[in-house]
Amino acid sequence: MSHIRIKSIHHKLVLTVVSIMLLLAAVTAGLVYYYEAKQAHDQTEKTLNQLLDTVSLTASIAAYSKNEQIAQDVLSGLLKNTVVQRVEIKSDEGFSLSQERQSLPIGTSVVKNLISPFNVGEVIGRVSLHASANYNREKAIQSAIFSIITSVSLIALTTLIILWQVKRQVSAPLSYVSNTLHAIEAGSVKRIPLLNSHKRDELGRLGGDINALLDTLGSQFDAERVLRKKVEVAEQQLRHIYNSSSAGLFVLDEQGELLNYNSTFTRILDNTEQANESLTTNDVFKRLLSQQDEFAILIKQALGSYQLEAHDFPLVEAGRSAPRWMHCLLSKMVDSSGDIVLEGVIFDVTERVHNEEIIKREAHYDHLTGMLRRNPAKMQFESYITNNPSANASFLLLDLDGFKQVNDIYGHHAGDQVLSIVAERLFKCVRASDVICRLGGDEFLIILMNDHDVNLKSEVANKILDSISQPISLDSDELVSVGVSIGMTDLRISQSTHFETLIKDADQVMYEVKNGGKNSYQIKA
Repeated sequence: MSHIRIKSIHHKLVLTVVSIMLLLAAVTAGLVYYYEAKQAHDQTEKTLNQLLDTVSLTASIAAYSKNEQIAQDVLSGLLKNTVVQRVEIKSDEGFSLSQERQSLPIGTSVVKNLISPFNVGEVIGRVSLHASANYNREKAIQSAIFSIITSVSLIALTTLIILWQVKRQVSAPLSYVSNTLHAIEAGSVKRIPLLNSHKRDELGRLGGDINALLDTLGSQFDAERVLRKKVEVAEQQLRHIYNSSSAGLFVLDEQGELLNYNSTFTRILDNTEQANESLTTNDVFKRLLSQQDEFAILIKQALGSYQLEAHDFPLVEAGRSAPRWMHCLLSKMVDSSGDIVLEGVIFDVTERVHNEEIIKREAHYDHLTGMLRRNPAKMQFESYITNNPSANASFLLLDLDGFKQVNDIYGHHAGDQVLSIVAERLFKCVRASDVICRLGGDEFLIILMNDHDVNLKSEVANKILDSISQPISLDSDELVSVGVSIGMTDLRISQSTHFETLIKDADQVMYEVKNGGKNSYQIKA
């Protein structure tokens, strides 16, 4: 534990007590001086009154008789007293006589009326006695000095005794407890030894409570240490689960910036076993380059509700003929800080998407010929008519001639080979925008889209007849030949846009060709 410079409580206490002692001594000195000064004034006044009482009769005779000699004797006698500074006798008849020891400030003064020695009660004059101001001051100072010395000595002695007891009973034990506690390290088994002289007072109880608190803290430290180890193990396990998950886990802020992710997230995006440690939000968008708008929409949808939002994205990768696919799930959450975040999960669903594409293709395309099946062809035609209501389209219904004999003689494998080769030849006879459909068996449908040329149907039919009539080499090195009967109509001829009606009209014409010698074509009249 680092050493901290502290100020001793005992030193603070000494400064406080000494300051109080000095203040108390000053107040005491002032009070003592005031008291002694008052006492000196009263004593001087009493002395002066006693002197006046002694000479009042003689002074009355001198004032009454206006005898200066007697008055001088009275004044001289009074001035012999060290208290008296000035003496003055005055009569009402104008007689006045005074004497003064020296010119000094006058202090206490006493005036007494002079009574006639012959008429009792008749005031004939006054006699005044004045004491020196210095006399009272000196007498007060002398008395005060002694009292102050005595008081200050008692105060100082009392203060020393109090400080000694405070240090012995409080400051020293408290410093001992403080220093011992300061030296105890966190989690240490060391405790504060209890002082024998303080086992039953507040300091003893304080030491006992501190030791009990240290024991409790020690137990809590031990429990916390065990809990921390468990938490570390749990964190390691969770981190292992987090990083070893088969799903890519990540967190985005409200602006779509990448905050956190696991190693699987980078492996799915990078398609590598080594996670990229410096992946940024831009990397994510680069991986989703072809569908950045869709990803932004997915973020907006997730922020707009607490529902789980999902979407499939192709991962853009150079050098791959078919893209890998990622299934992304996003949900809005509020983290421990109160901030809104998006928690996301991604899975590599390339195999699933490819399987779905295969299933979709098998549902829409004939696996032997690669041609559309009946319903997808119908939907494609109806979509075309809906979007191009004024356009024309021609239906060519084809049925192979002689196919059954090939199938019966050479087997189904040879029949499949004939159908596959016929399909390849038919694809070469039409445009990429046209529809080629296998209706079943050896029956096919060709829809010429946007047919504005009245001769287009015949031109395509002649190409087909010429191409199909070419010999077909089987795997068994046998050469076989088949023909084709073609019945044709279009939207204007049949006056209909109904798919089944057009097929029916073309089928009727095709059977007329069959009955008329086969291997030819005919347009509905």
